[in-house]
Amino acid sequence: MELCQYPRTGKTRYYEIEAIEIPIVYNKYGDYDPNGLLYVLKKDANRVRECAKRCFTQEIPQPCEEVKPLVIRANAGDTLVVTFSHSLNRSLSIHVQGLAYDVQTSDGASVGRNRDTTTRNQITYTWYAVQEGVYLFSDMGDTRSSEEGTNVHGLFGAVIVEAPAS
Repeated sequence: MELCQYPRTGKTRYYEIEAIEIPIVYNKYGDYDPNGLLYVLKKDANRVRECAKRCFTQEIPQPCEEVKPLVIRANAGDTLVVTFSHSLNRSLSIHVQGLAYDVQTSDGASVGRNRDTTTRNQITYTWYAVQEGVYLFSDMGDTRSSEEGTNVHGLFGAVIVEAPAS
């Protein structure tokens, strides 16, 4: 089915997501990633940063309850409009696996002759929740699995699509 003919039976859900860089502490013993990256709702970014820094500066760095992969929700039939931004000095994105989208505007990747849908600042993606399920997302701006990559530092999350009207 062409995306322009996608049956819009649900509502449109708007999300503002930001990528932030923080130290991520994994356990009570102080094991941590000093270059942690996290998707957060934009409205929560400052609170999460402050919590992460406060917990990290303890004598033995401690995990912050606020630091966890981002999970957003929708119902089958909904349209998700995601405004993604960051202030890091690199290209980042959000690439969702399994939801419908236009690859020219909302893929979150720079692939072949498709338009580059990564960003060094801000971009808006539109995704269509066709059926129920759990759909993972991650950054496709830097997919290296080394320390220079982004996903190994925590830049991933999920969209949970529930039954219509749930």
